[in-house]
Amino acid sequence: MKWPTIDHVRSFTVLPSGYTWDYLKLEEIDVAIDFFRTWFPSISVGLGSQFLDRQFYTDNVVVEGKLERDVFASVVRRNHEIVAIATWEKIDGADVLFGRVGAVAKPHRQTRLAIAAQELGEKMGTFMGAGLIYGMATTSASYMQQALEHSGYKAVGIMPGFDREEIEPGTVRRVYEVIYVKRLAPLSDFLIPSVHNLTPTVARLYAEIFQGEDDAIEVDY
Repeated sequence: MKWPTIDHVRSFTVLPSGYTWDYLKLEEIDVAIDFFRTWFPSISVGLGSQFLDRQFYTDNVVVEGKLERDVFASVVRRNHEIVAIATWEKIDGADVLFGRVGAVAKPHRQTRLAIAAQELGEKMGTFMGAGLIYGMATTSASYMQQALEHSGYKAVGIMPGFDREEIEPGTVRRVYEVIYVKRLAPLSDFLIPSVHNLTPTVARLYAEIFQGEDDAIEVDY
């Protein structure tokens, strides 16, 4: 899968007047790190802490002029200043998109930039031929759960200890994370499982998650 150009990105999701999508520039890596430290400090430990590591950007993150990397960071600018950052990771072979971390500066949080970023991720995934887009939401607060559900994502499981959070200064715990997915490819691209290929436990779980949907299967208990 190939990332879209910034012109494509700007055409996918229109931002409020005065705001514009842009690439992160190579010389702005430290700016991005400081931005996350300020507006998303809870990623100081765990999976998100990669976005506080300069070498991670140098090796893995798309910046202006280097589009072949696995992690895409799209910034929102207002008067040339970065006021929001959203990031995604592409998983080639499986051809899926993983929503990573994002943050909006507090003075700009009433402008629907977070919603626009979610829409952008889905449109980029569709453009790239991804089968689905997924992300993780902590169980230590409900905000991200609510945001993803509002955007049409489905909770399909809970991973115990998938990530780590600093719950108070100096105290780090493994947290339960909710897996949220949104299908991007048409249903015809999916092999719907047969109940005969599922254990009773998995069949019950599948029926609970997908009940009432086009890819539901009948389960005889």
